[in-house]
This record gives sequence, C-alpha cells and structure tokens, in this order.
Amino acid sequence: MHSEGLDASPLLLYCSGMSGLGKFSLLGLAIFLSSCSISAGDFQKQCAEVEKKAIDFLATNQSAAGGFTTYEWRTLTPDKKRPIDTPFTVSQVLYSLSFCPDDTRVRSVREKAVAYLVSQRESPGVWRYQGAKDFVPPDVDDTSLAWAALKRANNSIPSEALAALRASRNEAGLFNTWIGDPSTWAHIDSREIDPVVNLNALLLFGMAGEKIDRVCEYGVEQLESEQYRRGSVYYPSPLAFLFAVSRAYSEGKVNCFSPNVPEILNATRALQEKDGGWGTDYETALGLVSLLNLGEKGEAVEKGVNLLVSRQMADGGWALSTTYSGANTWLGGGRFFYGSRIVTTALCVEALAKYLAR
Repeated sequence: MHSEGLDASPLLLYCSGMSGLGKFSLLGLAIFLSSCSISAGDFQKQCAEVEKKAIDFLATNQSAAGGFTTYEWRTLTPDKKRPIDTPFTVSQVLYSLSFCPDDTRVRSVREKAVAYLVSQRESPGVWRYQGAKDFVPPDVDDTSLAWAALKRANNSIPSEALAALRASRNEAGLFNTWIGDPSTWAHIDSREIDPVVNLNALLLFGMAGEKIDRVCEYGVEQLESEQYRRGSVYYPSPLAFLFAVSRAYSEGKVNCFSPNVPEILNATRALQEKDGGWGTDYETALGLVSLLNLGEKGEAVEKGVNLLVSRQMADGGWALSTTYSGANTWLGGGRFFYGSRIVTTALCVEALAKYLAR
C-alpha cells in the first residue's frame, strides 16, 4: 500500500512553461494561475505529511539504546537475511535528520542516536562497523560519517580522531578503508582504496575546515574518467559516488569540485529513469539528494519527489534494498550485501526536508 495524492509535477511544469496566453481572458488566466498555486501548496503539504510519517517510522523502529536494524545477506542466499546492529546506520539517520525542522519527535531520535554513537566509540575517537564488540578493525568510513553526523548535532570533533584518520593514508595520500598500521589489520576483506570512503573522509575534514588536496584530486579523477560508473569496492551503485561528491561539496565546503558541478548534475540526471526514479528507493533518494545538494530545481527534482511520495509504504518507510556490500570476495555463500529500510527512509526524509526548505 502506498500513500496517494495529487501528482503535482505535471501540473507544476505546465504552469511554469505555459505559453499562448492570448487564449485566456485576464480573469481566466488569474483563475488558472490560482489553481496552479493551490495545487503546488497542496503538494507541499502532502510532502510534509509524508516526511512526518517517515520520521514516525524511524522513531518506532529505534531501539531503547538508540540503534536500528540493518540486514546482511549473501549473493547465493538472498532470502536468508541476518539482522545486525551497526553504528553506520545510526550515523546515517542522525546525519539525515539534521536537515529536518526541530520538533520533539526528531529531537528524541537524534538524542538517542547520539547516545548510541557515544557508547560505541573507542579511543581515540574511532568506530568499528558492528560497534565496540566487533573483531574487525575500526574503519575510516564508520568513523568519518559518525563524526560528520555528530558535528551536525553540534558536537566538536576531537583532534585525536582527525589525527588517527590522517595517519590512515597510503603512500599516495589516499585514505585506506581501515584505520591504523596495515600490519595490525585482521579479518578484513580488502586492502583496495575505495573512492566513496575517501569522499566521506573528505566530507569530515571539510567540515573540520581542513583541505586534503590529494583526495580531492582523486575524486575529480574518478569523476572525469567516469570510473565511478563501475561502482566501488563497497558501494555497488555509481549514485553512491555522485551523492558523496555532492555532499562533500555542499556540506563539507570542498570547493575543489566547483568546476565539476555541471558535470555532476548532468551525470545524475542522465541516470534518472523515465518514471522519475533512479532504480531502487535507496538509489532514488541518492539521486534526488545529489541534485538538491547542488541547487537543482527543475523537472528532474519534481519527478523524483513525486515518485518517492508515491512509493512510501503503509508503515511510513520505504523498501529494503542493497545500500553497500562487502568486497567481492567469494566465500561459501558469495559476496555479502547490506541494506536497511531505516537508511533508505532516512535518506528519503533528507530529500523531502531539502525539497521543502528550498
């Protein structure tokens, strides 16, 4: 069951592009424009209701400790999904909710999320994928996004945490996925450099007011060579790269991407499908937020928002799909994939919040 309501985008686009005004009397034109305005207002209200219902979904599915459920499955056994608890999901929710107007529901989810992240943090300010109990080493992706989310929740980033991340770069100046001396890494699935992981680290350092030129250059190289279209080690969808670039530029103030903004917009629009989406609900949220981060206000955004609104499920969330994966290491059951309705819903909330705030 999906939320239903007026599909506003065709009417809004028709209003904005209307020609042949001589066909209308002044009175008729006034009535027509009035109906456009009312319809646009109704759609804004519908989006606000969809956003509210989605936040209720997040609040209902948050544990007392502040965590959320994420699922892990393998290529050959996709129906056997194992629930796991990871700070990464909590960080993504906390980050996305930072764009919502403050109210008691949002504040409650955010406060519990902050408490959860603090409880899973290890010295000198790092996180492991499945929290402090995990046997896999702390990693750059979890740590970067956790601090980026906490920073948006008005927490300061300790210099020791930034130092640990800085020390986790290879000889080429790019961030490894894992933190610390490579000789200490155990139980890891890959030593390859991941472009999206590097962009998430770049977001954090940008928020901390620090430039890392080599990583910026690497991001531009990936964009201009279109290597991102193949996905990365841990992020199968090319939209994850475009989203991470847009976020680093917009919210991390990583200005080296300024000349590439038209290219990022064109690439994101080119991946949009005829129905207004970008594939799964998760990918559609990534594509839509990428456009909104870069100031897009045209037809692509309207179609994307309309599709997200139509796809909201009866409980207020959006569908489960792959959000990231393990490295392409074929063991007994194949490659690991991870997904969470919580992550997808949080990104949809972010998209709606940014759309309504334009």
